[in-house]
Amino acid sequence: MNGGVKVEDDLSECTSPPLLHGQNTASPTEDKLKEENEREEGATLSPPNTWTEEEQTMTEKVDSTQEADNRLLFIVNLSMPSGKIVNAQIHNDNINEELLSPGKCFFSLLESKGQSFLLSAAAVSSTKQQIFCRLNWSCLPTACELLCEFEQQQTRLTAFALRPAFGPAVPFYPVTFTTKHSSSCALSHIDKASIPYLGLLPTDLIGKSLLAFVYYADVHVVIKAHLDLHQSRGSRIVKSVAPLRLVAHNGAILQSQTEWHAYVNPWSKKIELVVARHKILGVPIGDSNVLATPTDGHTVNVLPSVMAKTFEEELRAIMNKAIYLIFSKLF
Repeated sequence: MNGGVKVEDDLSECTSPPLLHGQNTASPTEDKLKEENEREEGATLSPPNTWTEEEQTMTEKVDSTQEADNRLLFIVNLSMPSGKIVNAQIHNDNINEELLSPGKCFFSLLESKGQSFLLSAAAVSSTKQQIFCRLNWSCLPTACELLCEFEQQQTRLTAFALRPAFGPAVPFYPVTFTTKHSSSCALSHIDKASIPYLGLLPTDLIGKSLLAFVYYADVHVVIKAHLDLHQSRGSRIVKSVAPLRLVAHNGAILQSQTEWHAYVNPWSKKIELVVARHKILGVPIGDSNVLATPTDGHTVNVLPSVMAKTFEEELRAIMNKAIYLIFSKLF
């Protein structure tokens, strides 16, 4: 990878795999579809993100209120690219200090995609990145936000626990987030604003099927929207014929009002990218702790993989069917 980090021999002592993603490049979009910090499909698309001013303040001033809030988990310094812990400050009583002791490999606590995203973030030019991941340090993985400060040979990570947007006495605030998927149906982007509502991290969805978080009975809504996009020749925004139900990480169901727009490649005349904007309409049906791991360890309320492939083929056929614009008939 150009501009990447040289992997030293001591990397073999850790459990993390080598970086698998390719070099990040900006993906082409029209003005009406542009969004900040877009990256090419297959790379680190949603994660990592650059810090906001609010997140900068959080790291500069970690006050007693945040500690009492139990969001702050720990601050750790790593030797890169090996991932060995140099030192750590633990701010949560539920964390076993042994897990973050000096000399241990931090990568062993991360799920595989989290390891890859962290290494990828270390390889880019920006010195500050934001990553969402799950830590495997108990019987149930913990979803957290890592604010990363990268230096030449060392990385400082500040970890905050993620919280669901729902709960007792918690008022509901509607949110709108966007997703992007390619003509292969693979998701290439999801806004971080969706995390407290769906409980799904970008590492859970990037590269997976669009149908991976769609309620099984609403697949026809997605197909109808793609048919309308094709018939409109990518010239307008298409609204779903009915509210689209989305499935959270714990299996709860949320209703969304979804709009779709397609980018048509002017040379192939095929739909190359679809951007969807989802507005969550209310609290979930089911357990409000959307960040919790499903009871049986498997996502429920979505299509089984065999059935999903059938509908994915139908969606791919729609998007890969050439669109002939009206004006092309004049030539």
